[in-house]
Amino acid sequence: MTAGRLTRVLRKVFFTAVALVSLFLGGVVCLMCQVLAGRDAPTYRVEGHVVAHERGTLPVGGDEDSVSQAVDLDAAGRHYRVTAVDPGLDLPPGQPVTLDVSTADGTIAYLRAGGGVVDLRPGVVRPVLLIVAALLALGAVYFGAVRLNVYPPVATWLALALGAVLAPVAVFVRV
Repeated sequence: MTAGRLTRVLRKVFFTAVALVSLFLGGVVCLMCQVLAGRDAPTYRVEGHVVAHERGTLPVGGDEDSVSQAVDLDAAGRHYRVTAVDPGLDLPPGQPVTLDVSTADGTIAYLRAGGGVVDLRPGVVRPVLLIVAALLALGAVYFGAVRLNVYPPVATWLALALGAVLAPVAVFVRV
């Protein structure tokens, strides 16, 4: 195998690798943006009541004695089960509750009972950190690809465009 042919093969392999990494990192960014959008999606209010309540231990952050609350709720003909460490979920069966249900994915965003409000939405720190890390990695991949002069900048932009076009597909195909 000649050096010229080896270089062409390596360029094709490297271009394919950059395109696949672009696809993966673009998918991570899209998925985390979808998580953040779902977190802050509009909600609708539903009245219901507590069906059952359980207490248990759930190791959180190295604390083996954290008390978790599991509450079964019936609201608007639908059954919900909520588990969290929040003491605001210590509700007796039969307690009337009001749920703010997300229009994006049907999960409970807020639970209101007895004058208290429990925020059940996922946090924002992890998705934001994953978005930042994926964008930094994507920038490093493209900087390295152009800096190494393995292939011309036009191919870099083609890989970026391929990743950007296929990333939403990866988000919506996820299981």
